[in-house]
Amino acid sequence: MLYPEDPGNLNRVKDRAEHQFFKKFGESMPPGAWNHPGTKQGIYMMGPEAEYLEGRFAASGEPADIRERLKRALDRWESLRQEKGYANKPIPAKPWSPPPGVEGELILRVNLRDLPRGDGDESGKRRHELAATGMWRDFVKWAWNENWFAAPKAMAFVPAGEGEEPVDPAIIRAMAREVLVDNVRGQTQPWRDEEVLEATLTMKRLSDRRIEYKGRVSMKAGQRSYEATIYGQGRWNGKAFEELDLVVLGMRRGRGSFNQRENDLGPAPMGVTLSLRRQ
Repeated sequence: MLYPEDPGNLNRVKDRAEHQFFKKFGESMPPGAWNHPGTKQGIYMMGPEAEYLEGRFAASGEPADIRERLKRALDRWESLRQEKGYANKPIPAKPWSPPPGVEGELILRVNLRDLPRGDGDESGKRRHELAATGMWRDFVKWAWNENWFAAPKAMAFVPAGEGEEPVDPAIIRAMAREVLVDNVRGQTQPWRDEEVLEATLTMKRLSDRRIEYKGRVSMKAGQRSYEATIYGQGRWNGKAFEELDLVVLGMRRGRGSFNQRENDLGPAPMGVTLSLRRQ
């Protein structure tokens, strides 16, 4: 997180280079363009030493406004480039690392989608061609979202014998709480532990390398709920997973705080996939 809002996390990142870079940029912005204290979401254009080129807190996706900001940023960049003798250099390669807070031996990429509700229904499309409003909520055109989940030990998903065995219940409950949520169109809070009514996953060897997974989850908090089945397969080479894919299919109901479901309370089908991140 470049600039956390709460004092504890702000103190945690205060010496990190990326925070200091972003802070330096923010302090050079015109009054009113940098929201402090508070969230820092917005559109920002900056030079290689955090120089201010353009930007605005909570900037909308209004095309005309962004176009003008880009023009001003490019004009300022030309002057800055000549003043400081900046020259283009290749962006240095850096090994991939998971997002902050995602730590464990097994890192899974999580994708969420609405699913068709019947013949001819287009709810499962990745993008809906809705009329543009010029407001920040235009992002609801995208019926898709992404998250990450980490398991502490990869061996938790490897059966010891030939028969059916449970995957560690603590890991599956954590998965249900953290990422089996309806944030297809926006943000929503994770489930509390007491709201996870069921979270089970079994594993069984299909061959020396191939493993099959089957399970079920049920979460409920007032009018908000998600009930689904899980199916997956993985390929374990004796030392690490070469493949691991879980598919979660079920019905979601209700709405969360910021997930843009006030006009679409369901029940409606929603799918979630968890896949091993491949280098």
